[in-house]
Amino acid sequence: MANILDGLARWPRSATRKEWLAITRELIRQTIADMDLHPAALAEVEEAFIGAGLL
Repeated sequence: MANILDGLARWPRSATRKEWLAITRELIRQTIADMDLHPAALAEVEEAFIGAGLL
C-alpha cells in the first residue's frame, strides 16, 4: 500500500474548493480500494462515505 502523501507533489498548491473536494474523493476511493475489504464490509464503508457526500 502506497503512502497517501506520495502524490502530494502533483496536487495543486492553489485550488478551488471543488478541485479539493475531487482530490479528497479520489483519496477516499484509493484508500478504500487498498483496504481489500470483504464485499459486505466494502458495501457498508461505501454506504457511509456516500451518505456523507464523500463518494
